[in-house]
Amino acid sequence: MRLIAVSGHEIKCTPNDRQPRWSSHSPLGAALDPARKKVTMNVIRSMYKKNDPIAMMTAHDFPSAHVADAAGMDIILVGDSLAMVALGMQDTSEVTVDDMLLHCKSVARATKAAFTIGDLPMGSYEISPEQALETAIRFVKEGRVQGIKLEGGKEMAPAIKKITEAGIPVLAHVGLTPQRQNALGGFRVQGKTSKGAMRVLEDAFAVQEAGCFAMVVEAVPAEVASIITQKLSVPTIGIGAGNGCSGQVLVQVDMSGYFPPGRTIPKFVKQYGNVWAESLRAIEGYRSDVKSRQYPAPEHTYPIPKEELDAKSPSVCLTAKIFRRYMTTASNFCVALILRTSDFSCGAEPTGLKRTSTFSWSNPPADARAELASRGRAVRTVDAVMVSGSSGDAGRSWIGEGGGDGDDAGTSGYSISERRKSGRDDR
Repeated sequence: MRLIAVSGHEIKCTPNDRQPRWSSHSPLGAALDPARKKVTMNVIRSMYKKNDPIAMMTAHDFPSAHVADAAGMDIILVGDSLAMVALGMQDTSEVTVDDMLLHCKSVARATKAAFTIGDLPMGSYEISPEQALETAIRFVKEGRVQGIKLEGGKEMAPAIKKITEAGIPVLAHVGLTPQRQNALGGFRVQGKTSKGAMRVLEDAFAVQEAGCFAMVVEAVPAEVASIITQKLSVPTIGIGAGNGCSGQVLVQVDMSGYFPPGRTIPKFVKQYGNVWAESLRAIEGYRSDVKSRQYPAPEHTYPIPKEELDAKSPSVCLTAKIFRRYMTTASNFCVALILRTSDFSCGAEPTGLKRTSTFSWSNPPADARAELASRGRAVRTVDAVMVSGSSGDAGRSWIGEGGGDGDDAGTSGYSISERRKSGRDDR
């Protein structure tokens, strides 16, 4: 066993992990070393008391959650922003509960240490506290997340209280609430006036009193967000709210640069990478190798034991086997036509015909020649191939696939006589 360092973590790698696989996909691979403690509510509270900034990031599927967890995120949020960044929708109002649950499940499978939160979509919690609780329960039971997030201030306090009393952690969201962009006049900064700042503060106090364990503060002037953080007794997670908050959150697609050039991103986003450019480079390289036949190279192909091939001319050997098999089948078909035509024209009932494994264009069996001759036909070598008599089964006439390798013909095939007797002869 050996250890491999990945993003500051050690991964245990055994010899089995390095062996090639013969399928078109591969599993996740070696699990991260479980030295990192699982982030729980108690851990988050302890971080807040110690003034240790809380690192939070969105993820929308297994790979994005896996890398976020491996990078040491404290909280992973399955945000409704996946409506735009993962599903190509215009805004978050389009995404449904079922959409969110599917992505929550995927994220939960990848996350081993971070605390996971699912974002309740628009229309799934606003009607009543009971509706909010019902949706929250689905997120925990079906989505496998450990807490939920919902948008809104004092008007959502009853819903938050209902959910927390049921034992489900709630992350509140005040300031700019994207699900209500139409009522707010678009994605606009909140709290820019003294009246607006007081409204955000009142919302923060209300959701804290309702029982949320933390709250997202979005698109609020840094000074206002800092004052709110100081007056609260629960953590604030800022997004476009300055560094005076208890922690920060960003959309992973935005900060990692997984979008084409020219896309507008919010002012508060710092781009830490250019995943789009790296992915484009890799995919273009693959396309180039395919077009030039440089891929797959010998090291990417599957081996075959040499003894299974003819050392001198394997292609000729394989071709001969294929030719023999299909020519045998073709011969049976030809004989079927010959006997059927003979039966129709002469009125004679075919007697005692069956398959034979003989395959010869030069030496047909004598009984086959006699059989055809009895139908008043001129005997040709090609007509007699694959036909033989059987005195013990005079009522059946079998035509089937060839047995050119000496296999038992069995009883598979097609009976002309039986079709005539059952009245199904389609002359």
